[in-house]
Amino acid sequence: MNPKIDKAIILAAGMGKRISKAPAAANTPKPLLPLDDSGLTFLDWHLRALAASGAKEIYLVGSTVTYGTRIAAMEKIPATWIMNDFPGEQSGSGHSTHLAFTSKHEILDGRSRVVLMDADVVYDPSLFTDLASAPGPRSKSLVCSKFRETDEEVMVFADERDGTPRVHGKGLLGTPLVRGMRCLGEATGLLLLEPEDHALWLSAAAWCMQFSTAKTRSEHEDITQRVMIARALDVVSFDDDRRCMECDTPDEYDVVRAEMVPRWRPRLP
Repeated sequence: MNPKIDKAIILAAGMGKRISKAPAAANTPKPLLPLDDSGLTFLDWHLRALAASGAKEIYLVGSTVTYGTRIAAMEKIPATWIMNDFPGEQSGSGHSTHLAFTSKHEILDGRSRVVLMDADVVYDPSLFTDLASAPGPRSKSLVCSKFRETDEEVMVFADERDGTPRVHGKGLLGTPLVRGMRCLGEATGLLLLEPEDHALWLSAAAWCMQFSTAKTRSEHEDITQRVMIARALDVVSFDDDRRCMECDTPDEYDVVRAEMVPRWRPRLP
């Protein structure tokens, strides 16, 4: 098993309306927000962490407000923008994922280990190493096994008999929909698409675009769910919830800047 990552897709089309009330976030798309006073942005952080984990090709899926932006890390780390020009009135991360999968760049080539991730989650850079080092040929989802019982986060549930992840989503804890399953923890939005599964990921994305999310705002979790149904996804777990954090609100953004980034910065190449 190659312990490195070959390619990465970063979903960076979000404006971040909920976080926009933070003073540093005014009129700035979330992927381009600064994480410290040096101007280091979410995307700078991700590019540097991915390059250190071996990624030679990095693709950023942007919108009209983010597409084409040059950030400091691009001076040393090449990255290619892909435009989310989905023609519908509503678009989401599922459409961005499908557009990346089917772009001219042939990212899912059946040979490369490809990371798929959100731009608005900040990760301890060592988590990329943990994900890439996990054994097994199946694609992988990074999950934090320490979690709060909340309806606000995407939780992953596995078959009690064999531990295979079967379903994920918000608001499932304690419902009959997950009877006979155990909660593995909170999905972090970080996935590793293994070469053997590329045809399956392409098929799942195409199905979602035609049937599941047609004419609606899509989420890339819809695509991941179909891969789980096919029993083609493993979980890589960690138990320290201080190793990553999603930023949806001004309070979360403040915590990332004041606590998380200073803790992880020494591990960022």
